[in-house]
Amino acid sequence: MALLVAGLLAGCGGDGAVTPSGGGGGGTTPPPPPPDPYADSTAKPPATITDPTITAAASIAARTDGSGLYDINVAGFAAPTATTLSARQLSMRSGPNKFAATRANLTRAAVPDLDAEDFVVVEGGIVKGHTVRRIGEDSTRAKADIVFVFDTTGSMSSALKSVQSSIIEFADFLGKSGLDVQLGAVTFGDAFDTKATGSTRIGTGSTQPPAFDTSERQVFAPTTDFTKFKQFISEEAATGGGDGPENAVGALQFAFDKTPWRTGAQRVLIVVTDVVSHNGGSYTEANISGRWIPPTAADLIAKLKGKAVVHVVSPAIGSPGIHTDMKVFAGTEGTGGAYFEWDEKEFSLIDLPIAEVAAGGYIITYRAKVDGKTKTLRVVINDGAGIRGEILLPVEY
Repeated sequence: MALLVAGLLAGCGGDGAVTPSGGGGGGTTPPPPPPDPYADSTAKPPATITDPTITAAASIAARTDGSGLYDINVAGFAAPTATTLSARQLSMRSGPNKFAATRANLTRAAVPDLDAEDFVVVEGGIVKGHTVRRIGEDSTRAKADIVFVFDTTGSMSSALKSVQSSIIEFADFLGKSGLDVQLGAVTFGDAFDTKATGSTRIGTGSTQPPAFDTSERQVFAPTTDFTKFKQFISEEAATGGGDGPENAVGALQFAFDKTPWRTGAQRVLIVVTDVVSHNGGSYTEANISGRWIPPTAADLIAKLKGKAVVHVVSPAIGSPGIHTDMKVFAGTEGTGGAYFEWDEKEFSLIDLPIAEVAAGGYIITYRAKVDGKTKTLRVVINDGAGIRGEILLPVEY
């Protein structure tokens, strides 16, 4: 018995505690560290999605905490099950021309609800470990620069009044939804970015109005001063227009190219117009020239895809002919934005599907391989139940 007790005590510390094998003092073995969620995977990258049902856009920014982590800010996009919401589906709000959307089924019908496993991040052919957070959940916030591309010709007074009356509510809704919002605008007729000598309006313009569009079409850079933005809208006058089509395509390209987007911010463009647009094949009929010449719609969609989301507010167009129905910039075939079929009466921005979709984005975090080389970042989205698409982003870090 004495030998048995001695043998037991030999495997114990002075206080009778069992010591780990290998010696080295008292205490228990610490638990292994948790797995690194950002570790590279040995998995094979998914095949290219050739039959996408959604189109999405994103921006990338490095975190400033020295962690080597990068955030992919995926803008909200419309689900393939989302149906176009029209004024006929809206309920009366107040007054004969005020409408409010019946949003009972809008949020989940229009905005996909995805989890981390529904995303795959591939950097230079390597599958990256990542985390996913829904913007607005668990205090997750994201930058969003929203630019209105606004037709200010003679027939647009009700739209100007609508935006003016609801812009503060719209900005507040997006802020409460987790977005750090800036608002800006590019107004257009056949021209854009013009301001007359001596004009006292607060917008800007690079040149005098040209002969083919003598009305001012000013620009307002994105700002967090929503009261000042509202003032800009209130100073805009619905005037001029000339021929039927306007130049929304040219103004949209200008807005994307010239807006001082914040690093890592979602790039969101909202087109508001009541007519078709000139394009790269029809602009000469309106004598459009110089820096106002628009591209083709197809070329501009290719340029914007994956980089910006375009939402569209416009009436139903029967047949655009040689012109462009701006609706083509929304949806899966366009840039992934929402479309609102406008009946040309007053509306509230807060009640459009655009508000719901714009607030429905994600933050994907991954650890980048920083080597100073240019590479392609793929963000593949596939929930296995009808939501599928991918974003291709050239990166250099």
